[in-house]
Formats: sequence, structure tokens, C-alpha cells
Amino acid sequence: MKLWNYILLFFLLVAGIARSAVFGDLAVFAAKEYFGGYVDRSASFEQCMVFLNGRGVSISLFDLMDPAQVVKKEDFARIAGQSKLLFLGEAEYKSGTIRKPLDAETWVDYCLLNDVDIEPLWKSFVEKTAEGSLPEVKVYFNR
Repeated sequence: MKLWNYILLFFLLVAGIARSAVFGDLAVFAAKEYFGGYVDRSASFEQCMVFLNGRGVSISLFDLMDPAQVVKKEDFARIAGQSKLLFLGEAEYKSGTIRKPLDAETWVDYCLLNDVDIEPLWKSFVEKTAEGSLPEVKVYFNR
């Protein structure tokens, strides 16, 4: 049975889609993994969202509320890219959101051009959400 779980995880990694990960999972993961020094490990879903959105690392309310909206690697690259710009002090904002630099066509391109290796964190994200949403998200959405 464990072998099948690894096979499924492999296909999810190759496909670039986390099986059941929703944007709430991405918010909690990003806040606690990227900003672990600033966000308490016991922070709730709401605290993670307030932290990220307050700094311009945005997650759409529409994406959060739609349980069918699955996180793709491109979404993950956007969060990673916005975080990198924030850490470097190079973030430029538009309507309160860190905008993508003009020299990159997509956030994936930005990550590639600026040596932001999202693979280890993407793999960790997929593994942590392979069996369902993170506990903070389950509590908030009663899932």
C-alpha cells in the first residue's frame, strides 16, 4: 500500500498539481515555511493570511473560498517570487500586492531567472497536503 502512495506522489509532482491542496494550505505553508522566523508555528489560518496579505504576498479571496481551486506549481512560484522580492527589499506594489518584475514574463520565469529553487519546498508542500488539507485549514473551513 505504501508503494502506491509513493507512486501517486510521484505523479502529482510530475503533473505539478497538489492533489487536495487548496489555497488555504498554500497560505499556511508559505507563512510558516518561508516566514518561520516571523510567524509562530502555532499561528492559525487567519493569522497566516493577515501576515501574508499585510506584506503584499497575496492570495485571492476567490481562490480561498473555492474548494475546487487546486494549487498549481505556478501559484506556488508566485508566492515564492513575491516572498523573495520582499526579503530582498525590492518589492514594488500595485494595489497592495507585490507585482511581478517586468523582466520576467511569468512568476515561474522570475524564479528561474533569480535562482529561486522552488522544487524542495514544492515537494514538501505536496507531501504535507497529500492526505488532505493542513490542520489549520481544516479547523477554519470545518473540513
